[in-house]
Amino acid sequence: MNSSHNTLLLLEIKNVTHANGTVSVQFGGQSIEFESIWLRDHCRCSKCYRSDTFQRVWHILEIPDSKIAVLTFDKDHIYVTWDDDHKSIYKSDFLIQFDYKTWKNKLRRKPVLWYGKKVAENIARISCNDFLNTKDGASAVFKSILDYGVALIENVDATVEATEDICKALGGVQHTMFGGMWLVHTKFDHADTAYTNIPLATHTDNTYFTEAAGLQIFQGLEHTNGSGGETILVDGFYGAQRLKEEYPEDYEFLTTFEVDAEYLEDGHHHRYSAPVIILNENKDVKQIRFNVYDRTPMAFASRKQCRAYYRALKHLSKYYENPSNQWKIKLTPGVVIAIDNFRVLHGRTSFTGNRVLCGSYVARSDWLDKARTLQLIE
Repeated sequence: MNSSHNTLLLLEIKNVTHANGTVSVQFGGQSIEFESIWLRDHCRCSKCYRSDTFQRVWHILEIPDSKIAVLTFDKDHIYVTWDDDHKSIYKSDFLIQFDYKTWKNKLRRKPVLWYGKKVAENIARISCNDFLNTKDGASAVFKSILDYGVALIENVDATVEATEDICKALGGVQHTMFGGMWLVHTKFDHADTAYTNIPLATHTDNTYFTEAAGLQIFQGLEHTNGSGGETILVDGFYGAQRLKEEYPEDYEFLTTFEVDAEYLEDGHHHRYSAPVIILNENKDVKQIRFNVYDRTPMAFASRKQCRAYYRALKHLSKYYENPSNQWKIKLTPGVVIAIDNFRVLHGRTSFTGNRVLCGSYVARSDWLDKARTLQLIE
């Protein structure tokens, strides 16, 4: 028996019972219970659901508090007649998606934690032409970002315009007070340490935004008459995991205590507070929000809380600043790097000479939209 045949058998409806507003469906390999109101809400007839917009017709307040009058089934469908004479049909392949554990697991991210330079052997390095013009090329880039938080697109023209084309294909240019596409050099266009030539400790951007940028995009356009200026990358999720294992009390503090951050320059004042390590409902790390430069002066509820703040941040920072956990890469003309700003911290070594990068941000909602369109995530 082949695997496709086995899958069909698992999808088959073997038996259906209903009592006290609950419908129990026995499939080939499992049993799932559905509440009557859920079934009525998920009726896919043309009166209840618009297949052209993939949206419900009725407001939640308009869902009838109706009961099942008649229920029948075959191996592929359940047929319901409600006590208000409405009729609904449910396909087995639709219903079986909503086993709770299976449904939650499909939505769960499975990042590959990494440390050190060996990650360079695993991340995607895709040519510009393949990324922009083939599904396989685009899928490889987005899968690399999902898995490792980093991807490289090569053979890109060393111009702002060509970099912008990459940004658009990654989800679209996110405009901030820095602009849409921007240049990073030492002319100090903004009140930010990035616009200097001193070492830049690893960090995530936009801790002062209500939602930080999703992707950080860079291309090195020029570096003349000098040296240094290597980009430093480190897996924020790996550092958080190490902290959890070695300093669980500090991990707990940084997942609950809100650290205040702000950005100040003429005409702008951004400010936001949130934990450094943000968890989802599964207690998985969803975002690292770590920037030693943007921390705002804070008051504390107690001496204990103040001490915990400094101790926890120092312990976490040691993982991020440990050279054995970092990957250093020299950004050169022709290579665009995409960095998951919710996960991977970036910094740079000091440099001399004239060093110019161009880059942009891509909103998280926009790059995840692309990944879903490519069927890489749910």
